[in-house]
Amino acid sequence: MNTLAAIVYRPGFAIDDFMAGLAMGMKARGLRLGGVVQHNADDCASGCLSMALEDLATGRRFAISDERGSGASGCRLDAAGLAEAGAAIATALSERIDLVIVNKFGRQELLGQGLRQEMAAVVLAGLPLLVAVRDDLLPAWADFAGADWTRLQAEAPAVDGWVTGLQGVAA
Repeated sequence: MNTLAAIVYRPGFAIDDFMAGLAMGMKARGLRLGGVVQHNADDCASGCLSMALEDLATGRRFAISDERGSGASGCRLDAAGLAEAGAAIATALSERIDLVIVNKFGRQELLGQGLRQEMAAVVLAGLPLLVAVRDDLLPAWADFAGADWTRLQAEAPAVDGWVTGLQGVAA
C-alpha cells in the first residue's frame, strides 16, 4: 500500500473545509496527526483575504496571508506564515504520529516553493502523507511525487478507506 496519497479535486470545491473536517474526524477517532490544514476567514470566491494554517499536532493557528485592505482582490501569501507551517511539519517528523496532512499542493509548490520541501521530507522519512491536489495541477504533482502514490476522490469514504489501509504499514 502506498503511504502517499493525493485527494484530487476540481476548482470550486471547498477543499479547505473538506481537509479540516477530515482532520477533525481522524483526531476524534484517536489518530495522531501532524501537518497543517487551512482555514479561511473570508469567502474564497471573493479572494481569500484572510487565510490561516492550523498545526494539527498543537491546534495553533498562524496567518499565511498578507492583510491587503478592504479594496484588495486576491491573496498574497505571507512568507513568515509559510515558514511557521514548514516548522510545524518538520516537528511532525520527530513525533510519534500516524499521518501527516498538508492542506494542498498548490501554485507555490508547483514553483518549487511553499511546503514542497517539507512534503518531500515527510515522504523520505517514511511517514504517511495525505495532500490535496487540484486536478489541473496533477502533471506538476506527478513530476514531484513520481508514480508511487494513491489517487483519492474528494469523498470521506475514499479517504477513510486509504487511512484504514495504513494500519500496520506506518512505523
